[in-house]
Amino acid sequence: MISSVSGISFRGDAPVNSADLINSPGKYATAAPKADIPADTYGDKNKKSHKGGVIATVVALLAAAYIGLGVAVHKGKLNKIDNPEGFTQKFKQFFYSIGESADSLWGKIRNRKTKETSDAPKPKKTEA
Repeated sequence: MISSVSGISFRGDAPVNSADLINSPGKYATAAPKADIPADTYGDKNKKSHKGGVIATVVALLAAAYIGLGVAVHKGKLNKIDNPEGFTQKFKQFFYSIGESADSLWGKIRNRKTKETSDAPKPKKTEA
């Protein structure tokens, strides 16, 4: 008969830690495992900020509105209201004043006479 053998071990002479066996690289591993992996954090510091693009977009939209109001005043689409009484009339008068400012600025850029300067007398040049 065959009797059982209880004293045989196939582990070798050195004591083996089971955690080391589980975490050891395999036969086909090419790189060593990374030991220090940073924990995931909320608000990654490597993300790009889009603040500059948002600010540029807002500035471009405000400039387009300023130019558009100036064109509307110049073409006569917005008219001046002498005594604004209601909210809508005050609202229109506010946008008319912005458009008038843009129209006068464009007139200064193009060296065009504005309504205020065309009626005013021209100063006399004195000879030195």
